[in-house]
Amino acid sequence: MSTLSVTLSVVSRLAIGVAVVSTLALAATLVLYFQEISIPPFLMILGVWGLPVAFLLGVAVVIGNVIRRRNN
Repeated sequence: MSTLSVTLSVVSRLAIGVAVVSTLALAATLVLYFQEISIPPFLMILGVWGLPVAFLLGVAVVIGNVIRRRNN
């Protein structure tokens, strides 16, 4: 297994993890909002920035796979 394959595997798992955590943060934000509880700023930041970061990591994985296939 090449270094690029290991790196892409780690990045793809990181993207999935960030997306899941961000989705949970968005759900928690909605629950807290409807219960009229003060929403912690870190929860809102995680919800707002998590999905775009996960998307960019996913794009990096796709580009890495294209590069790997062209080299083979």
